[in-house]
Amino acid sequence: MLSRVARRIYWLTRYLERAENTARLILVRHYAILDLPRNIQPDWDLLLHVLGAQELFAKLPGAANEKNIISFVFGERENPSSIISSLTKARENMRTTREILPSDAWERVNRLYLSVARRSNKDLPRASRHNVLNNIIQSCQQITGLLSGTMNKDAAYQFALMGRNLERADMSTRIIDVASADLMVAGDDALPFQNVLWISVLQSLSAYQMYRLNVQRNVSPEDALEFLLQSKVFPRAVAHTLIKIESSMQLLPHNAPALKAIASVQRKLRRTDCKTLKGEALHEFLDLMQLRLNDINRAISATWFTPGQEQ
Repeated sequence: MLSRVARRIYWLTRYLERAENTARLILVRHYAILDLPRNIQPDWDLLLHVLGAQELFAKLPGAANEKNIISFVFGERENPSSIISSLTKARENMRTTREILPSDAWERVNRLYLSVARRSNKDLPRASRHNVLNNIIQSCQQITGLLSGTMNKDAAYQFALMGRNLERADMSTRIIDVASADLMVAGDDALPFQNVLWISVLQSLSAYQMYRLNVQRNVSPEDALEFLLQSKVFPRAVAHTLIKIESSMQLLPHNAPALKAIASVQRKLRRTDCKTLKGEALHEFLDLMQLRLNDINRAISATWFTPGQEQ
C-alpha cells in the first residue's frame, strides 16, 4: 500500500485514541474534585503541563482557571492537543482514506465530530461534564470496535493497530502523571486520600474491575502502578500496548529498525521496580517513557512513512 495511505490510517487511529484519552484525562481531574477535600485540591493547570500546552495557553486571553482550561482542552481549535482538534484531524484522515475503510466507521466519526463541534464554543459545566466526556469515550470505543470487526486484517489494519496502541500507551502515562502530580502538589495532606485517587485513575482507564480481578486486594499506589504499567493482559497497560505494537510490526516488511526501538522500551519497562516509583521519581520515569514512545513513533515514520510528517 502507498506510504501516504498507511500514514493517514496510522494517524487516524492515533487521533481517535487521543480524543478518547483526553476526555479520560479531564475526567481524572474532575473525579479528583469530587473525591478530595476542597483544601487539598491542586490547580487545573496541571492538565496543561501534562499535555505540554502551557505556553500556548499563556498566549490566549483569560486566567488559568477551571472554566478556561477545560474549554481550552476540550474545544480550542488553536490547541493541537484539544479534543476538537484531534477529532478534526481524525475526520480528515478518514475522509481521504474512505475507499479502504468501512463506510459505517466514517459515518460514526463524522457524527462524533459534529457533536463535539456544536459544543466546542460553549462551557463544559460540572453538571454536564461527565455525560459529555463519557459520550466521547463511548463513541471512540464504538468506532474502534467497528474497525476491529469489519476491516481486513491486512497491512492497513496493522498500521491502524500500531497508531491506536502507541497513542494509548502515551496517554495512559499522561493520565497516571496527572494523579501523581495531584499527590505531589497536595503534599502530606493528601496521603490519607491516595488510595481514593488511584481508584479514580483506575476507573478513568476502565481498569478498576480488571485490577480487582487480577490483584485481588485493595487498591494501593504500588499495585495500581504495576498493573497500569506492566500488565501484559490489560489492554490499556503500557506493557500490553507495546506487545500489540510489536506483533503488528512483525507482520510488516523492513521492520528491523522499528522492532529494535520497541525492544529497548520493553526492556526498560520490564526492569523497572514500580515500588520505587514515588513522587518526583515517578514523574521522571513517566517523562522518560513518553520520550521513548516518541522514539518508537520516529522509528515507525522512518521505516514506513515520510520521516517527521504527521497527517
